[in-house]
Amino acid sequence: MSKLNPTPWTPLRTLRAATLSIALITAGCEGDAGPAGPEGPKGDSAIVDPSLSTVEKAIVGIGGKDAVQGLQSFELQISALNYTAGEGFRPSDAPLLGSTVDGTVISYDVAGDKINIHQKRNLTLFVPLAQDYQEIINGNQGYLEGSESVFGLPGGPLLPDRIAAIRRQQRLLNPHLILKDIVANPSLAQDGGAALLGGILHHLLVVNDPFHALTLYVNAQTGQISKLATVENEPLHRDVPVEVFYEGWETTPNGLRFPKNAYIGVDGHLVHSETRKAVTVNGTLAPALFQLPAGNLPPYNAEDAARGASQHQFHMIFASFGIPLDGLDLSLAETELAPGVWYLRGFSHNTIVVEQAKGVVVLEAPLYPERGDAIIAWAKQKFPTKPITHVLATHHHSDHAGGLRAFVAAGATVVAHESVASFYQELFRAPSTIRPDSLARTPAPIRLTTVPAGGSLRFEDASHPVVAYSIDNTHAADMLLFYLPNEKVAFVSDLFNPGQGGVGNGPKELYKSITQTHQLDVTTITGGHGTTSTLADLKAAAGE
Repeated sequence: MSKLNPTPWTPLRTLRAATLSIALITAGCEGDAGPAGPEGPKGDSAIVDPSLSTVEKAIVGIGGKDAVQGLQSFELQISALNYTAGEGFRPSDAPLLGSTVDGTVISYDVAGDKINIHQKRNLTLFVPLAQDYQEIINGNQGYLEGSESVFGLPGGPLLPDRIAAIRRQQRLLNPHLILKDIVANPSLAQDGGAALLGGILHHLLVVNDPFHALTLYVNAQTGQISKLATVENEPLHRDVPVEVFYEGWETTPNGLRFPKNAYIGVDGHLVHSETRKAVTVNGTLAPALFQLPAGNLPPYNAEDAARGASQHQFHMIFASFGIPLDGLDLSLAETELAPGVWYLRGFSHNTIVVEQAKGVVVLEAPLYPERGDAIIAWAKQKFPTKPITHVLATHHHSDHAGGLRAFVAAGATVVAHESVASFYQELFRAPSTIRPDSLARTPAPIRLTTVPAGGSLRFEDASHPVVAYSIDNTHAADMLLFYLPNEKVAFVSDLFNPGQGGVGNGPKELYKSITQTHQLDVTTITGGHGTTSTLADLKAAAGE
């Protein structure tokens, strides 16, 4: 991901223009403009008393103290576009469109601490899929009714980290919730000086937060909030800037103002664009909206909730394209494929550990440093006298490379495609203060070895040699295939998921790489996802 643009309005305006174009096309609004309609209502642009403090201006700009204090509930009908960052063909690629939303209704019982989000969306990233489901939160418990999974998996209890992520998403998109807390406890905020935003003077309101301060940019003339800025954790990139932009503030009948449009940017990239099509404040919300199913729900865990809130965009982005990564997956179901070769499977992501004479080689370090630490602990217990010498990365996507930093901290050499060498160097030097990982706590030298484009790199051993091959594909420019020639085992991620199939051209591209490009003698295929399969299964999936 690129770092924040020093003038963030420019790229976001460009993306807003694209958003508007998509909306117009969807609505069938192409062609010549018709006659002008009647003039619409004037926007809210009143000038507030310049003698007011920053927090007073913000409260006046959003509708006044009485309206903020009196906020009991709100309901939003929205359309939205969700973008997936970090999953492009190259690390520098812009986020991909993950889903489109239209007709979603967000019902928030502020007084009762309850949320119902009735999602109506279409997944776009892997396969087109219409979805209609509900996220229900009541206090510290939650439930997903329906299916948000691209694989059609049923919903069920929401875990504490996801509940916290949803709450934080709504808090950042609706700063009324922040100001309501400040009215109740003024010590939560302080004046942070002034700054120019889009050439307009803004006062900064700095709000206390458990992870990193929230800075509200308050228009000096109108008191309206133009932007919120903070920093969150992202498992691979670590500390990342998160910005929320608001525009088109409109007054509701009770005097409270809501932005017509809200945008979330992560690390300088737009990931969420939302338009409010209808807003109701302090209306009647049916109790059934927040009714949780009978039965045992996961108990509240403060540590899990804190993790979810501190990296809420990680959860929201993956959920937005139908692959939720909630919970902390540290499970390592072990299968010995051959003496000294272990397949460690998690709930969604897998790893192979290979014992060699001089040490241990790890194939794939997925998800996050915590899982990397778990794999390292397993290897130390299994092979107490041997160091982990190398960790091999199939490709740069966040869910497959998120555990690499743990292995750098452990002294291992990272093996990756030559095209992403500088990308990984930057990530391994990235600050990690929101959730310090093992590399932040114990800095270590960066050891990185690369596989040439179109070539291979062999890690020799008398019993278990390992070879990394660069392969042509349309999923990731830096994709590597790992091969154990003595065991005739191949390991691949995403192109083909053994036992689950593949998406798009992945199986065909992999089959060609194995049988034609590199001419490998493979009997067993293992994956970063799925289980194990055979070359015959891959051939069938490839349509060969």
